[in-house]
Amino acid sequence: MPELALVTGSDHAAAYFVGTTDPEADVDAPLRSSLEDRGASVHRPLWNDTTVDWGRFDLAVVRTTYDYVHDRDGFVAWAARASDDVTLLNPADVLRWNTHKSYLIELEERGAPVVPTAWLAKGDDVRLGELLRSRGWSDAVLKPAIGAGSDGIVRVTAADAHTSGQEQLVALLRRGDVMIQPFRSRIERGELSLVAIEGRITHAVRKLPVAGEFRVQGRFGGTYVRERPADAAVALAAWILETLGTPLLFARVDLVEADDGSLELAEVEATEPDLYLHQAPEVAGILADAILRRAGGARPGHHHADGRSRP
Repeated sequence: MPELALVTGSDHAAAYFVGTTDPEADVDAPLRSSLEDRGASVHRPLWNDTTVDWGRFDLAVVRTTYDYVHDRDGFVAWAARASDDVTLLNPADVLRWNTHKSYLIELEERGAPVVPTAWLAKGDDVRLGELLRSRGWSDAVLKPAIGAGSDGIVRVTAADAHTSGQEQLVALLRRGDVMIQPFRSRIERGELSLVAIEGRITHAVRKLPVAGEFRVQGRFGGTYVRERPADAAVALAAWILETLGTPLLFARVDLVEADDGSLELAEVEATEPDLYLHQAPEVAGILADAILRRAGGARPGHHHADGRSRP
């Protein structure tokens, strides 16, 4: 019987980032059931529990570690240490790369149609009004470069860029690096999330914001609806994952529509993505089989990427 760890974070963080008022809600319940039905012993250790013996597991799958955003350095260091004792999926180098949204710069350099972004470093002294004017953006979104679940995201306009918008930008820059992007009005049509297991797109979910809101997470009133994605969206998501050059157990590609209707990359989530298994329960079995195949041949130290500093 394989001993498997579905690595998690605090219950409070899970409820907050997934966007549910039910502290018992578990986005991975279908996966856990599928693994147990196949004879696995499933455990849910906290990534930052220093008493955990990671070497006791045949495989450790990073899943609902939403609270890493409060200690990204600690999380990355934990992943590197744990990898000495157990095969970690996704791998530690992928987690390091994916937990700071500057990875989007690399993907854009490789040709991905990333939403246009202005990148600011912690402590930068920037006049928001001047930045928006230079970019030609009358409506924009401020985002922390380390974040999840729309935490810390603020919408600003040119009209308030010199007052409340500037204050919000300064507050974010005190905490860390910041990214600024033009607001996409077509967000009312939702954000399309495409899920891949071992590089193959298995299903897609459209995340729809409630009227008057631009954030799509459930805690802001958003709803998730499974849909059959257009071939162009599937091809783009598959190509983006292929450009990483590193096989991933799972990943999610989030796409939005630009004002002209073209698709843009908002995010690649390979750290702790909600895989929307409740919307696609049959995929839980596909993922469980993939995990068990890897658990059968898992060996610590044999799972790193191809030597590059990032995927």
